[in-house]
Amino acid sequence: MQLLEITRERFEAVYEDIADGSEPALRFYLLVTVSTLIAGFGLLLNSTAVVIGAMLVAPLMTPIFGISLALVRGETDLFGRAIRAEIVGVTAAVVMSLLLGLLLGDFEPTAEMLSRTRPTLFDLVVAILAGFAGAYALVDEKISPALPGVAIATAIVPPLANTGLCLALGEVAGGVRSFLLFLANFLSILVVASITFVLSGMGKRFGVKAKKGDLLRRFQLPVLAFVLIAGFLGHSLWTIVNERKIAKGIEETLIRETSRIPSTRLDDVHFYNDEADNDERIHVVATISTPKILTPTQVTVLQDRLAEQIGLPTELIVHCVLSSNVSALGSVNNAIQQNLDGTFTKSGGSEMIRSIATTEQVIREYLSSDLALNLDWVDYVPRSPQRKIMLAHISGFRQPDAEEIRRLESDVRRATADPTIELAFSQLDRRISTAEGEIRYGWILGRQHSPETIERIRRMHADIVQFFDRQKAYRLVNTHVTRLDDSFHFLLEIVGPEICPRESVQALQAQLEKKFAETIALYAWSRIEVVHGPDGSLSMKELDRYFSRRQKENLPPEIPLILEASSR
Repeated sequence: MQLLEITRERFEAVYEDIADGSEPALRFYLLVTVSTLIAGFGLLLNSTAVVIGAMLVAPLMTPIFGISLALVRGETDLFGRAIRAEIVGVTAAVVMSLLLGLLLGDFEPTAEMLSRTRPTLFDLVVAILAGFAGAYALVDEKISPALPGVAIATAIVPPLANTGLCLALGEVAGGVRSFLLFLANFLSILVVASITFVLSGMGKRFGVKAKKGDLLRRFQLPVLAFVLIAGFLGHSLWTIVNERKIAKGIEETLIRETSRIPSTRLDDVHFYNDEADNDERIHVVATISTPKILTPTQVTVLQDRLAEQIGLPTELIVHCVLSSNVSALGSVNNAIQQNLDGTFTKSGGSEMIRSIATTEQVIREYLSSDLALNLDWVDYVPRSPQRKIMLAHISGFRQPDAEEIRRLESDVRRATADPTIELAFSQLDRRISTAEGEIRYGWILGRQHSPETIERIRRMHADIVQFFDRQKAYRLVNTHVTRLDDSFHFLLEIVGPEICPRESVQALQAQLEKKFAETIALYAWSRIEVVHGPDGSLSMKELDRYFSRRQKENLPPEIPLILEASSR
C-alpha cells in the first residue's frame, strides 16, 4: 500500500486538471497578465490584500505541478507543454510589470516591494510546505478545497511583478533577488510536489513503464539547483540575522544614551554598510526628538558608544527634530512612555532627568501668563552634590528680575523635593520691528482704540520728532507709546554725548499737554552714544543702516550663505 493511496478515478481527474492547466493557451496568458497587473498595483500601493488577490488569480502554479508529474512519469509531451507555459508565463509577467513600472515613471519603493528583495531560508521552508500542501490537496479529493489557501502561500507572481518593477527603477540587484525568490518557490514546489506524486504511486502505476534509475536521472538538475538555492538563502538568512543583531545593539544603545538627555527620545534609526566601496564602517542615521540641537561632541560620544556595542567602526548622523514635553498647568509629571498595560510612565529616566523635566514644567507654568518671556529648554550644569544648577534658556522682550528667579527657585525646590537646586537664566533678546519702529513688550498700543485716538497719537509723535530734530546734540532713535488710565505714555529712546536734560523732557511734555489737552507722560531713555562723521553727528543705528545697505553690493559670496546657515 502506498503512503498516499490514490484511485485510478482520482488519478485521471488530477491528470486532466494538471494537463489542462499546463496548456499554453490564450486563457492562461490572459490570467498571467491580469494577475501580474494586480500584483504590480498591490506592490505599488503597499497593499497586502491586493497582493493576495493576485496570488489567487495567478495560474503559474499548475504548470509547476505539470512539470513535476511529467518528470515523475517520464512523459515528454506533458513536460514540453508545461515547461513552455511556465517559461513564457514567467517572461510575460516580468515584461508586463516592467512596462507598468516604466509607464508610471519615477515611483517610490514600498515596504511590500522591499520585503521581496531579500529572500531567506524561511521563504524556502514556506515554499516547501506550500508545495506539499498543494500536491497533497490534488491527490486527496477530500481536501482539494484548500487549494486557494495554497495559492496564497506560494506567492509565485508577486516576486515576478517585483522583479519588473525593480528593473523599471534601475535597481538590477533588487530585481535579481526578487527573481531568486520566485526561483526558490518554483524549485521547492517542483521537488516537493514530485516527492508527493511518487509517494502516491503516480510514478509507477497507471500505465507507467519506468526503468530503474530513470527517476533519479530526471531529477538530478532540479535537485542540484534546489540545493544551490538553499545554500544561498541560508547565507542570506545568516546575513539578515547578523544585521538584526547589529540593529538591536544600535537601537538599545541609542535609546539608553538619548534617555540621559532631557526631553529627548529616539524616533527612528537606519543603518547600512557600503560593501561596494569596501567600507567596513557601519553608517547609522538616527532621528531623535529633542528640545535642542545636539552638539558635535554629543554625537561623537554616541558614535563611540555604538562602536563599542557592535564592535565595528561606526559613523553616526543624528537628525534632530525639535520638540519639548509640555503638560497642563499645575502638573509637573511628563508622560514619557506608554506601558504594556496602557498606563504611562511618568517622568522616566534618572533622578536628574526627572528634576530637569520638573524644573522645565514649573518655569513654563510661571511664564504662561507672561508673553514677554518664553522658555526654550533647561540644562543641568554639574557642579557638586551640594549644588545642582539648572540653567534655563529663555528668550523674550525683558529680563527676569532677582525676585522672580528667587520665587521660581523656591517653586522648583518644592516640586522636586530637592533643596540643593539653584536656578540660572541664559537669555536671548527678542526684537520685533514694524513700520513704526521696534516693538517693546509693555509698550504695545493695541487695536481697541478709535481711529480718532490713533490720529491724535500720530500727531503727538510728529511733534516729538520735530522737537528732537531741532536738538543738535541729541537723536531720537525710537518711540514707543501706550494708553493706560486715560493717559498717553511715551517712551523716548534718545542717544547723545550725555544724558538728555530732564528740563528739556518736562518742557516737551508741558507743550504737548497744552496743545492736545490730554494727560501725557514722557519717559526719556538716554544712552550716551554719538558718532561724529564728516556730515555731522548721528547715532550708531543710523550709521549701521547706511553702511549695511552700501556693503551689500561688495559682500563676498560666502557671507550671505554663512548668514543664512547661522539663522537656521
